Amino acid sequence: MAKLHFLYAVILTSSAVFSSSLLAQTIDIDYLKSANPELYRQLMAVELCRKEPQSTSCQATDSNKNRSGATQHQTDSAPKPTQPAGKWWYDSAYEQGPNDQWQHALQVTADLAEMSGNIEGEEFHIEVDYFSRVNAWTNFLTLIYEKDDVKQSGIQALDKKHYAFNYGGRYDFNETWFAQGGYIIEQDTSRSLDRQQVLYAGAGMHIIATDRVNLSSMLAVGEQHDEFINQDAVGIGSLDYSVAYFVEQLSWHITKTISINQSFTWLHSLESLPEPGPSMTAGNTVNPMCVEPPAFGSEYCIIGNSNKSKLGFTLGLQYQISANMALLYNYSFEKDNTPWVGVEGTDKSNSISVRVRF
Repeated sequence: MAKLHFLYAVILTSSAVFSSSLLAQTIDIDYLKSANPELYRQLMAVELCRKEPQSTSCQATDSNKNRSGATQHQTDSAPKPTQPAGKWWYDSAYEQGPNDQWQHALQVTADLAEMSGNIEGEEFHIEVDYFSRVNAWTNFLTLIYEKDDVKQSGIQALDKKHYAFNYGGRYDFNETWFAQGGYIIEQDTSRSLDRQQVLYAGAGMHIIATDRVNLSSMLAVGEQHDEFINQDAVGIGSLDYSVAYFVEQLSWHITKTISINQSFTWLHSLESLPEPGPSMTAGNTVNPMCVEPPAFGSEYCIIGNSNKSKLGFTLGLQYQISANMALLYNYSFEKDNTPWVGVEGTDKSNSISVRVRF
């Protein structure tokens, strides 16, 4: 019996060369029907399709084969959609592939900071960040509110206020280069600022963009407008000048739950600005450094002109508690080379934060 089955297999293989009629003459069909019904059924189907190629069953079989092959081809060739992990708004839109679907995220951060420098004490800070993306456009919107129990120059400063609104819009040309513009408006009474506005536009690049590390930088130029609280004492109410604005940001995912966040900002005036100083010396004589006489009733005069630079540095450690909640420690440092009168040039803070993302 084994020899017979071997013979049937040889004959079946030969069907690729010889015609089905020759098979019909060589094979004992009746014996094959009883010994191997499945093989008999397949041979009869082949013979039917040879004689009647327009048969419904033959066309259905060919259609299924073609459809199955096409489906497999589409599955193999179709690109697999990728979603960047973590802070996708740091990545170029080309990491995902630009599309017209609206992508967005909301992030709320609340922290308690211990401050030193120009102001000393504790500060409660809440920040709301909104990110959205459509095609190659990525938008950033930040709202900041701070309430303090602090001292400034050793004097209780319970009326200190700090509000900020920051908008930035980025357009990615490709995976590396982008253009960005934005608007910043801020009030900070600890720096004698009743209002500060910055409007800027520039270009930047995604220097490193991997699943674990994202590093980007931007350089822009713009216009800044400052309005001061103590304008009567100083004799200067506001300043308008051109600025250069540089931003660098780093996000490094050390593990799935631990990451390091770092940023550096530099805001530099492109024009020389008046630098105020006391109009009188300790001996109650006119300050010889005054290059201009003080305004009537003013306690200050202009002692020179210089370019203003403000540096900001932040370093943070983040622990991801869950997909939507994180715990952070941040250290921040700010340095102003020409602070306004009554304001120190250096600020430092250490803060513990809770961040929730939606």
